[in-house]
Amino acid sequence: MNNIRKTMDWIEMALEDLDSAVASVTEGRYPGSVFHAQQCTEKLLKAVLYFFGIIHEKTHFPSDILAEDILNDPVMTRELQLDKAQIKLLLKMVDNASSLEKQRSMPRYGWETRDRIIKPSEIYNEPKAKEIVNRSLETLDAVYTFFKSLNMDELEDVLEEMERCLKR
Repeated sequence: MNNIRKTMDWIEMALEDLDSAVASVTEGRYPGSVFHAQQCTEKLLKAVLYFFGIIHEKTHFPSDILAEDILNDPVMTRELQLDKAQIKLLLKMVDNASSLEKQRSMPRYGWETRDRIIKPSEIYNEPKAKEIVNRSLETLDAVYTFFKSLNMDELEDVLEEMERCLKR
């Protein structure tokens, strides 16, 4: 069963994270921008999962759930009456999100080696942070386009927020 309110809540929280990601990259806090971009993308996919009524335990890998429970299940894809364009958007979401999910805890804790910890500030520079924030924006665009294709009045307000965010 679709949960429109929780879908919108996840999207609204994702947009807050995206604002933080953009502000952080602008201010030169690259690990923070990566962390918030990653959080934004996870929340966008959780919005899609809640919309489909697929609710799992807490996860930092919603792209795996979207891929396994919907895209790799032809019965589910037919049951949800997804057209080719919508499936393509879901694939784009999974592709972008999985690349961000691979960052795992590096934006917060760095990378521990035998001799030292490579700090997040040594891992993420401006080009890398911008690339990751752009991936998050691409995910937002795919989620926006997907929900827009459904022509649901209930989503109108959050779609307007998403559109404003994409135009910035």
